[in-house]
Amino acid sequence: MKQNQFVKLHKQRWTEFETMCTESPAPANFPREYRRICSDLALAKTRHYSPALVANLNDLVKLGQSVLYSGESIGFTRIWSIFKSEFPKALYTCRNFIWAALTAFWGLSLIAFFWIQNSPDAIYHFVSPDQLNDIADMYNPAGAVQTDKRTMDADVLMFGVYIYNNIGIAFQMFGAGALFCIGALIPLLFNSFYFGAISAYIVELGYNEPFFSFVITHGSFELTAIIIAGAAGCKLGFDLLSPGKYSRAYIMKKTGLEVLPLIIGAFVMLVIAAFIEAFWSPLNIPSVYKYSVGSILWILISYKLYTGTRYGT
Repeated sequence: MKQNQFVKLHKQRWTEFETMCTESPAPANFPREYRRICSDLALAKTRHYSPALVANLNDLVKLGQSVLYSGESIGFTRIWSIFKSEFPKALYTCRNFIWAALTAFWGLSLIAFFWIQNSPDAIYHFVSPDQLNDIADMYNPAGAVQTDKRTMDADVLMFGVYIYNNIGIAFQMFGAGALFCIGALIPLLFNSFYFGAISAYIVELGYNEPFFSFVITHGSFELTAIIIAGAAGCKLGFDLLSPGKYSRAYIMKKTGLEVLPLIIGAFVMLVIAAFIEAFWSPLNIPSVYKYSVGSILWILISYKLYTGTRYGT
């Protein structure tokens, strides 16, 4: 085929493809059209068409490649929109996993709490003495941590530390859910048992007030977010175990999109929790204020979790 015939035959398609590259999101048939452009470039090179035509087709391939392999960025506005609208719907879609994770977390936490209450020495089987001493020093009302006044720079530093630690745990739980639920279930239950056991240890020491007044406010966001992230990981793992008529690769993509709003919701909640933990929880104010604000937030989070799993709102 002569070059003029080749150009006349495909020119309109090339123009349409160039227009496709400017659309957001790219049309569903974009990958197919991209492959056709690559084929056109290969033919032009094989048939030794003019360097100008080869260069134009090469530019189209580069443009298509930049669109095809570019990741979709999610800004703050999009994250907040997902948190407000899609997150509650995802809670409803995955409600069985949410309630199962919620029951498992608080159930095991209570078992650990009462076990350590009845057998205080049992905690040494799970937590090292050095770690327990650090925890005791942290919540000792007469200790350096409770009596020392933190600076604003220290609060900002701790804000970053809390975000790194908490969000790291949540994302690991979700990512590890691909290991057929086990990767998400183990850290969920570990954190549950650890929280219950440490709470009982603190109560046994008599440091109830500094401990519970510190954790009550941010705990509503932090613990609930960890439960939601664990449920998302378990949902992913369960669907991989039972993919039905679909391939596991397809199920991973499909379920991943379904639970993505849960991960984004957990992310927002953990950022809020980190902010509260860094700037509100350590304030040297009467505990009654912390208990009051914490109780209101627990009621709010519980209500939103209920309406989300019940109605998707």
